[in-house]
Amino acid sequence: MTDSHGVDVSHADLRSTGTGLSGTGTSQVENVRALRAFLEGEGDPWGDDELGSLVGAAYHAVTRHALEVYESLAERQVTTGDGAAFMAASYQVAEQRSEEEADRITRSLQDVNDAGPRGAGSPRPVPRD
Repeated sequence: MTDSHGVDVSHADLRSTGTGLSGTGTSQVENVRALRAFLEGEGDPWGDDELGSLVGAAYHAVTRHALEVYESLAERQVTTGDGAAFMAASYQVAEQRSEEEADRITRSLQDVNDAGPRGAGSPRPVPRD
């Protein structure tokens, strides 16, 4: 597929990109979940006093939000990769159907050309009174 700016994209390119995006996203989801488990296992190293409680509350809120955002981004990357892979399959089917239709039309035109002009060599109709 080539757009008006000369960019050439094939279904193989889309499939490869989709696989790469999905794989990277899946890896990122796993990494975020591992980081979350590690941080949760660390406990509260800032102490139980007033300052430690304030730091701990802020830390937990920021960490929870950041990990949710990172995980959401990674999941969207997987979804985008799956979409690109689906697009690749759709483009491939469309390409194959276009080629088949072009071949069918070419064969039909060849059959018409091989048959010659219609009615050649047949007698002319006799006019009636």
